[in-house]
Amino acid sequence: MGDGNRMDQQITYQYNNQYAPPPPPPPPKKNFYFAKNMGVLGILITCVMAFVWMQIDLATTANLWMWPDANFRVWQFVTSMFFHDPFSFGHLFWNMFMLYMFGMTLEKTIGTNRFLILFILSGIVGNIGYVLYCMATGSTTPAIGASGALYGVFACLAILVPDLRVYLFFAIPMKIIHVLILYAAIDIVFMNSNDSTAHAAHLAGLVVGLAFGFYLKRKYQPKPQAQHQYQNSPYS
Repeated sequence: MGDGNRMDQQITYQYNNQYAPPPPPPPPKKNFYFAKNMGVLGILITCVMAFVWMQIDLATTANLWMWPDANFRVWQFVTSMFFHDPFSFGHLFWNMFMLYMFGMTLEKTIGTNRFLILFILSGIVGNIGYVLYCMATGSTTPAIGASGALYGVFACLAILVPDLRVYLFFAIPMKIIHVLILYAAIDIVFMNSNDSTAHAAHLAGLVVGLAFGFYLKRKYQPKPQAQHQYQNSPYS
């Protein structure tokens, strides 16, 4: 009799397993990059499209560069940061590489809206710094590129996560805050070198990033253990 009960239970168990409804499918995984980094991707796509446009119609796009002379237009403070040297793919590549490496981390930390505000504001102030430098030196060379905005991104991240390890020249491990100090020193030393780099724009964008980083750090007072927990970031 006991064996019959066990058999009945076994048959019932098999019957329930056979005809029970299947478990619900797991929720779809979110696309991490699109969910968290729309700002970086939007900037990257815009810069690539602007570079292609320059190859097609250089004369028209030249009106969107930052001209510190009679060709100056107010919108150039914004538009020039999305264009890069039309004769050097390396200028675009390295700027977009920096955007990807540090912008992705910063946007996940502070959110897309704050990231875009920082990027645009750093780029604008960087161009203002460049124009003021040209007025002081008499230079009329136009400027293009996202370097001023990227210095703002880099500086803000260095303030929020100063111990973040980066590899200088892909080989030398350093804290990001030390790399920032090194880059700033290089720009100061070569400010009047008459090379093709807008050092004044770099430094002006860097100042904005520092101010933005200190503002966020003071307002939200993140805990040390939160610096690597981007999904639960106090800046979100």
